[in-house]
Amino acid sequence: MLTGKKAILMSAVILLSISGASDGAKKPTIAPLPAKPPEPKDNPTTPVKVKLGKLLYFDPRLSGDGSVSCATCHDPAHGWAKKRVMSPAYPENKHFRHSPTVLNVAYNTLMFWDGRVKTLEEQAEKPILSPFEMNMNYDLLEERLEAIPEYRKLFKEAFPGDRDPVNIKNVAKAIAAFERTIVCNDSPFDRYMRGDKGAMDEEQIRGMKLFVGKAGCVQCHNGPNFTDNKFHVTGVPKNRVEDEPLVAATRNFVLRQAGFRNPEKIDRDLGRFFLTGKSKDKGSFKTPTLRNVSLTPPYMHNGVFKTLEEVVEFYNKGGGDVPNKDRRLKPLNLTEEEKYALVAFLEALTCENVPFIEEPELPPYEGEKRVKKGGR
Repeated sequence: MLTGKKAILMSAVILLSISGASDGAKKPTIAPLPAKPPEPKDNPTTPVKVKLGKLLYFDPRLSGDGSVSCATCHDPAHGWAKKRVMSPAYPENKHFRHSPTVLNVAYNTLMFWDGRVKTLEEQAEKPILSPFEMNMNYDLLEERLEAIPEYRKLFKEAFPGDRDPVNIKNVAKAIAAFERTIVCNDSPFDRYMRGDKGAMDEEQIRGMKLFVGKAGCVQCHNGPNFTDNKFHVTGVPKNRVEDEPLVAATRNFVLRQAGFRNPEKIDRDLGRFFLTGKSKDKGSFKTPTLRNVSLTPPYMHNGVFKTLEEVVEFYNKGGGDVPNKDRRLKPLNLTEEEKYALVAFLEALTCENVPFIEEPELPPYEGEKRVKKGGR
């Protein structure tokens, strides 16, 4: 198997031969995933920081009533996502979006379906405060963590330069450091692109050719992590659960917080429009990674499609029927055999060794003997 520069060169040659590109024009492409994700200069990964972040990731005491942890919505047993239509929510609430996976999220440049933050550190903070996710006050959380001797010790070791290391910023940094270790790059696709010609079968190779060719998936799902980290309107159909009273209540709350005066007039999730208020962004969502996609059904921001076959058929028909739909979406006229091959390639993006981490035993409060494992 090839490695390093030779593997990169082999990847380029393979993709050029698949796409037929030889004119030197810059076109979207796909590639193996680098072994190590980037990390910010102000939050270098260290073993003690990762250890702390792992505990915090699984600790439901980061939520108001001690019932919800990061792992509740991003579960290692569910491909680091959640196999349900809408993400779990804080008790007595319902979420209005599907949980994206944490697997390889370290390679993303924007977070959340609407891309409202740029870093894992920012992302880790938001759900803790959200009243329909973890519903925790930052100051109260800091007091809770201070009451746990092992956490006090780990925060001091992980952030030795801080006078008062137990704070929400460091909580986020530790969780982000842990999430940057949740990566895998040994899928059949990765091994094939590094020179192992037997890693993918004929059907999967045919599907890859369709992916970068006739089907045109590569226009948005490109780069090593199979996302352009941009936003597109595809006309995803409304899911009937979006009309449920508590789902609508959460959506209306988000809209009012964003400054919309009459949220009840909006009957579905319009994605980035809730952030920008611009008409062109109505129904616009961040391109999700396709890596390990076979592990994380249902699909789309609202979980409306149960299978990859349904997703492929949606795009085969040219997406949904909305006036501002991305102009690149047109009927593909794929045959049944071609659709089957495309799904086979998507399945080839699944890692052979997906990271799985058991819930750790959590450190107790002062005077307690033990704490139950993290909540889901």
